[in-house]
Amino acid sequence: MATKLARALLAVLVGAMAATAAAQYGYQPFFDQPLIQNRAYGLELVLRRLAVIDQFEAPLDDDLMEQVEALLDSDVHRFVGTLRAADPALGDDLLAALEEVEERAEAGEDASAAVAEARTLALRAYDRVVPTEVRRSPAFLGGVIADLSLGEGGVAEGYEEAAGGEPFEFTSGWASLQRVEELWTQLSAYATAEQRADVEEMLGLLDGVYPRPEPPAAIVGDPEEAEASVQRLISLLETVADAELFAGRDMPALAESLVVTLTPACRAYQAGDDAVALEGVFAVGELYVRYLADFMGFMAPEVHEEAAEVIGALTGLEAEGDEGEEGEEEDDEAGAEVAAAGAAAGAACLELLEALEEAVGVLGG
Repeated sequence: MATKLARALLAVLVGAMAATAAAQYGYQPFFDQPLIQNRAYGLELVLRRLAVIDQFEAPLDDDLMEQVEALLDSDVHRFVGTLRAADPALGDDLLAALEEVEERAEAGEDASAAVAEARTLALRAYDRVVPTEVRRSPAFLGGVIADLSLGEGGVAEGYEEAAGGEPFEFTSGWASLQRVEELWTQLSAYATAEQRADVEEMLGLLDGVYPRPEPPAAIVGDPEEAEASVQRLISLLETVADAELFAGRDMPALAESLVVTLTPACRAYQAGDDAVALEGVFAVGELYVRYLADFMGFMAPEVHEEAAEVIGALTGLEAEGDEGEEGEEEDDEAGAEVAAAGAAAGAACLELLEALEEAVGVLGG
């Protein structure tokens, strides 16, 4: 009885949040252009990891090698299908450069030259994957800042993850903050003097959290020290960009949007275009994990379990509450099986689509 009552109250809360979020801002980048934002985020992740790798001399620590491996295991799959369709040679060159980074790092050799080459190619790829007019828009800039601030290893999470025993996530958070500040210099052209002062106050506080790229010997303060400043920062940027940057405010609408985004991805699998299809799954998986997973895990555990299992198998993305060594091993094995067979990936995509459609119903969409 108590559980049913709690779920009913949460359903009312979801409806209230949706009503509050409706028509609050002129743009919704994660609803209007989720694939573009996801491709850009993939390139930003590549650039961030290259920046992290570049901060340390060879041989790299085993924990730092996780950043290297993620370049080809995860990040490139957010955009490489579109890149290869637009410029096959550039796509191949970028993948080869990232492979060179990985090979040198695994051999314990200096990878700085390979990192520089990969960075140059990634910046060229950005120009091919994201149209120039989009890259200049306030909503797009705000969306990228939100991803770098709220995503795994970002400004908010990097410090907390470092406190939890992953020291090089601190460097990841630091690198994310450097990029956020670069993007703010572009977005600040749309801000009033008061808005600029408020945003720069938050950035100053975050600079104090991340004073240097090297992880501290120990983190003894609040593991969530960066969280409040990041939340305030993104709220301020929503007003500057006139864009909703917290995509989870209206959960029913987000679930519906994920269905819309995933449907053509499943069709792409059926057509044999696995690389482009996987971009769509990453776009959906990122937003589900970040904004819906915890709530769905409480409201509809079976629906969440199905969605999380497929997202994990196809992308490796996991919600914080779903992480665990055993689960990670299972996801790695499932992911390898899916990658080996396009038909299996297509079937998995349809399973995820069905789970998300059920989520829409659960959330009252």
